[in-house]
Order: sequence, then structure tokens, then C-alpha cells
Amino acid sequence: MSNNGGTTRRIIGGGLSGLAAAINFAKNDESIEVHEARKDIGMQFHPNYQVLLKESPETPASESDAKSYLNRWGLNPQFQYKDAKKFLCCTQKRDFAISLKEPLPLILRGGENSLERGLAKEAEDLGVDFHFKSRPKARPGDIMSAGSYRTDMAAFGAYYENSDFPRDQFLYMHDEKYSPRGWYLYIIPMDKDTIKVMNCCSKPHAKKVKKLLYKAVEERPVLRDIIDGAKPTGTVGGQGGVHFPRTAIKDGVYHTGEAAGFQDPWRGFGMNYAIESGVLAQRAISNSLDYDKLWKSQFKERKKADIARRGIFALLGNRAFEYGMRKIKEGDEVDWEEINPSGWKKSLIYNTFYSIEMAKKTVWDSW
Repeated sequence: MSNNGGTTRRIIGGGLSGLAAAINFAKNDESIEVHEARKDIGMQFHPNYQVLLKESPETPASESDAKSYLNRWGLNPQFQYKDAKKFLCCTQKRDFAISLKEPLPLILRGGENSLERGLAKEAEDLGVDFHFKSRPKARPGDIMSAGSYRTDMAAFGAYYENSDFPRDQFLYMHDEKYSPRGWYLYIIPMDKDTIKVMNCCSKPHAKKVKKLLYKAVEERPVLRDIIDGAKPTGTVGGQGGVHFPRTAIKDGVYHTGEAAGFQDPWRGFGMNYAIESGVLAQRAISNSLDYDKLWKSQFKERKKADIARRGIFALLGNRAFEYGMRKIKEGDEVDWEEINPSGWKKSLIYNTFYSIEMAKKTVWDSW
């Protein structure tokens, strides 16, 4: 029996934030509908792996793996993921192999065995009602989780047949010639035969991201050796919108994930923001709490830090990554938190660059 007086909750958009909210509504014994504009869940992405970050540097390693993180937010889906521990790091000046002290969880997004499909199955088992090819106008009390129509960042990737690239290794490159103003290019093994080469950039360079990826493959020796003249077997592209709203409630509608602008303008990592904002919107609605206070308490400072880092990399470009990796040698085990500034230096640097980046966004409307 529903405990919401017979009212059916509505969620517009079946992405991560909408599904996270739906599952937690259902676990609270509330009637819930998810309206998805596409014909199935997970169709907004070609299958690809994306990073799921720790909630904070203080989160213990034992609680930072993908499953534990999702469990803490009331989610228990079945999905495909792998931990990224070995990296070939590439700056503009050098290439060197490292390992990470704490692996990065890489989550499969889109298609079969993806996180979206796993969450949808969990929601269906709990009785959530799905409506596909449906995009009703949001009304007060609804959750809007249908993503963003802005292009504050863009990515373009190509798939190549390559069984020689180590399946337990990943490539991460900062080279401003191909990924302007502090963005990056990476390689992820997709399966035993295929790798994906992906290039990322911000709005001013979005139209060139495809051309720059192929230029990097042709010119950068480490990439040229890996691709070895192969032709792409397929391509993938995407865009993301970033905002830092004063409120995520508009005309009584609760906005979550990218619909609210909750995205990382530094690296484009938005899964944590999507999941957390979806669950927090559910808690606010179910328990008559202040949604804005909830999300600000959970990740306002984290988002400010992401904006500050975007400002640092936008200003310094390659030099920011070169400086951060200056003491790292071939074969080192790296703890990212030890590379980042701490204490009063971190506070001063981040507050300064946060203010600069927000001012730039106000004037030029780009990160």
C-alpha cells in the first residue's frame, strides 16, 4: 500500500538520477511512474565506460568501490564494471606508466549489462511503472531528470580493433594541442578485441573535438603506435551541460542530475551528482524536507572544488598536469589525494580559482 495518500509520483527521464529516485520511492512503498522519451532505458549512450568517483577524499577505500557506493544510496543493481589501476600517463613532454593506490571504478553505461539497465531491472522488480516514448510536461511535485540541452562540454570517440593493448591498462593524456585548455584524451579497452579512444573538450572547442581526435591519432607517437594504421570500426559522441543553481526547484518541479546542471566541469564526471541528487530529491518529497538544503549539504563544496579545478586547468592548460605529475616516475604507485594541495593552500587556491571561473562563466557563458 502506498504511503503517499494514493498519489502517484512522476519522474520525467529514465537516466541514473530518475532511476535512483524511483527505486527509493518504491522502497518507501510509494506508487511511482517513470516517463522515458526513448523506447528503452540506456539508449542515450553507446556502450562505454565512465568513472564513478568517491564521495569525498575521506571515504575509506573499503567503502569506495562501486557496489558499496550504490548500496549506501539504496541501490543494488546488477551491472558490468571494472577497476582501473594501471595507467599509461601522457603529458605533452613524456609518457610513463603508473599504478593507482586506489583503483577508479569504470562503470558500463548504455546497452546490455549497463548500470542503467541494472537499475531499471531493480526498479521493475519493485513495481515501478515505466512509460516509454513518453515525455509529459512536468508539473509541481514531479522530478525532472531528463538531462540537459546545453553543450558546456563535448566528447568524441572512435572504436578500433586492437587485441594487443593490455586489457588491464588505460591511457590518460593531457596534451593541449589535441584537448585544449586542460581537457584530456583517454583509451579504454572495451572487450578482448576492441579499444575506445575518446577526446574531451569544453564548449569553445566542441566543433573541433572530432577533428582533434583523429589529428592526435595521426601525430602523437604513443597513439600512432597503438592504433597502427587501423581504421575506426565505429564512433561515439556526447555532450554535457553544467550549471551551479541557487535552487534546483523550479515552479515546484525538482530538478536532478544534468537537468539541474549537476555535472563536473573539470572532467565531465557526473554519475555521482546524478545518483545523489536523485535520491535526495526522493527523500525531500517523501519526508517534506528542503531539497536545496539536502543537495547543498551533500555536494556543494565538492562542486565548488570541481569548478575551481576547471579554472586552474583552463588558465594553465598542460602546465597544470605537468606540475601535478612533476615528481611521478615510471612505475610509481600514485595517490591522487597526495598530489592535490591541502590545508590553507588548498583553501586559498580553490577559493581564488572558483571565483575566477564563476566570473568567467557569467561573462562568456562557458567553463
